[in-house]
Amino acid sequence: MQRRLSIAVVGTVAVALLLAGIVTLALVRQTDRHAIQQVLEQEADVLVSLMVTVHVEDDDDSHLSSHLSSHLSSHLNQAAENLDRKDVTVLLLEDGAFVGDLPENVPAEGLDPLASGVAESTSGIEGSTAWAAAAERAGPLTIVVVLTDTADQFLAAVLRWLGVSAAISLALGVVVAVILGRRIAGPLSQARDATRLIAGGDLSARVPVEEDRRDEINDLSTSINEMAASLERSQDLERRFLMSISHDLRTPLTSIRGYGEAIADGAADNREQAAEVIVSEAIRLERLVGDLLDLARLDAREFTLENRLTDLAPVVEDVCAGFAQVAADRGVELRVINEEPITAWCDPVRVAQVVANLVQNALKFAGSLVQVESRPEYQGAKTWAVITVDDDGPGISHEDRPHLFERLYVARHMPRIEEAGSGLGLTIVAELIEVMEGKVSVTARQPTGTRFTVQFPATGR
Repeated sequence: MQRRLSIAVVGTVAVALLLAGIVTLALVRQTDRHAIQQVLEQEADVLVSLMVTVHVEDDDDSHLSSHLSSHLSSHLNQAAENLDRKDVTVLLLEDGAFVGDLPENVPAEGLDPLASGVAESTSGIEGSTAWAAAAERAGPLTIVVVLTDTADQFLAAVLRWLGVSAAISLALGVVVAVILGRRIAGPLSQARDATRLIAGGDLSARVPVEEDRRDEINDLSTSINEMAASLERSQDLERRFLMSISHDLRTPLTSIRGYGEAIADGAADNREQAAEVIVSEAIRLERLVGDLLDLARLDAREFTLENRLTDLAPVVEDVCAGFAQVAADRGVELRVINEEPITAWCDPVRVAQVVANLVQNALKFAGSLVQVESRPEYQGAKTWAVITVDDDGPGISHEDRPHLFERLYVARHMPRIEEAGSGLGLTIVAELIEVMEGKVSVTARQPTGTRFTVQFPATGR
């Protein structure tokens, strides 16, 4: 890649220089030719004016002959030397015909405007020769001065300077290409190698990141590292999830098998108690399997809802009634507050599942009180149906809150304790709330405890 990048940079510089050189040479050539024609015309005007003056003063009363006098030629040569001109020719125009020899590369038809009297000066380019001619009458004759010079006088010099500049620019282009190649291709090669390792299963692979570098390449490396870290954590959580689920399944199955064998062998002292344990563990298994199936459906986007306008107060009361005995056994007061009726657009069965998971979670950590309240909440022009579940337990640390609704997560009161347990209840709550277009959040209560808040749109559809 570094070689291709270098070739691309140098090639681009070369093409840009070539195009710039062609345009520059064309403009310089055009400007140079125009300028030399103007200069020659001006000098031809000056010389013909001088020649007429000299001729009139010296030969005022004589007829002009068909050739130049030696006196006129000497004045012409002297004036041309003062103008630093060597290629000067003087012609006489008599009766519409030129007397004298035209300089080489000056076309006779180019002087036709002077012969016809249409113009007093004219100029042109013939090959590599620029010429200009000026005419002025002196009695019955017309004196014509013709100057010639080399066209494109500055083109060679400009071409040399362009060549030097192009060589310097190409050298700089090579240096820049090498530097860019190392700076861009190097990190990209490292990113490629790291992603190959990650794709091969080595989630510990990382791309080196320069802390003082702020560009897209560094951002890409950082993103790859974050992705690898996330995958590594997900893999670790998945492994813990399987271990936890295996444990959660094995424990009730062991109890069911043990008590079942005891009943079958007649070794159970109290068959009714053994049957109660079997039923309890079976319910536990059913709940766990149900949670797993719910998560699978949510992941596969196959979770169906039957949303309708629902009064939340009866739903909350029915759920809490189901947990009354559990709360009493744990010595926890389960308080329900429904002071104002509120309806929401939701699936009442799934709302009951959300409230049940939140109440069950609160009962695990409550010291003496779990309070469930439903009420309307007004935010501007929109009304929300709000359910809060409070407990007076030890609370959730600030470190735990961002991860509380993640799968497998169990709140930890001491930092850096390994994640354990199935932790599916709150995950299901968050995903159910999301598919019902609601909101869920968690905050700390004072002096201790935790509040979970669920919001649903309180408008019909």
